[in-house]
Amino acid sequence: MTAEHSPPDAAGSATDTDAFFGLVVGVYAATLVVPAVSIAVALRVPTDPGVLFFLSLGVGVAVTAAVGRIAGRTPLAVRLGGSRWVWTAMALPFLYFGVLPLGTTFARGDALPGGMVAVALVGAIAGFLSGVGVVAASRNRHAKAMVADAETVVRFAASAPARDRRVTTWAVAGLFGAAILGFVGSALLDFAPLRWLFQLLVPAGTALYGTTTERRVTISDAGIVVATPAYKHLRSWSAYESFDVTDEEIVVRRAGWSPWGLRDFRRDATEVEDPRAVAATLERFLPRE
Repeated sequence: MTAEHSPPDAAGSATDTDAFFGLVVGVYAATLVVPAVSIAVALRVPTDPGVLFFLSLGVGVAVTAAVGRIAGRTPLAVRLGGSRWVWTAMALPFLYFGVLPLGTTFARGDALPGGMVAVALVGAIAGFLSGVGVVAASRNRHAKAMVADAETVVRFAASAPARDRRVTTWAVAGLFGAAILGFVGSALLDFAPLRWLFQLLVPAGTALYGTTTERRVTISDAGIVVATPAYKHLRSWSAYESFDVTDEEIVVRRAGWSPWGLRDFRRDATEVEDPRAVAATLERFLPRE
């Protein structure tokens, strides 16, 4: 664990650019626009698949370049990373599963052709994955900008407490078991929807287990930053109400409703070099309970 003074580093002026963030947002916008354009053209003007491919490619490049140029502003990335609305980037692509097929059926009087359904499915998946990139990139930049102005910084790395890891392991085992039963049941009963249990529960279990692995933690005047090698997230002190540090765990309790403490910040104190220094820093901002 280290304690240090962070040099000032402004979030950036309106003219500062962030080419990588602009590219991420541009690609995300393209994943939303290209499938819709491709489906609209294919339904109105039957054309050769090769022509449709190059049309989609051209639209994708144009949208990526145009949106990327606008979105590649450092202040925009920082503001977006500090907003809850950033999560809509991951939700919007799933409109392809509902709005597009229903709208097409209403307009045409018949169902969307199978090939177009496949395009919508690919668009939804690609949009979701690129939306994850938008969330991660914007939150990284928000956390970096906020911590840059902090005067006091304490850093350490630790995984979740032993009890949390144990409970999570059993929960993940249960999810995987239910997923396998769903997959087997779909084969025995010839009921395909049961396969969704496998496709949904396995990633959910993996993500749940991932929350218990080691995180790099930064405690500063701005709040608490929890980071992995690819993702950083800052929560300000207003999001918390109290803390406690014992020989086994460091707990910072979230304000408001936190069922079974699931929303709380919890790390293993035995993995921290100097838990007392962490407690002293937390005591500057929160009451100890």
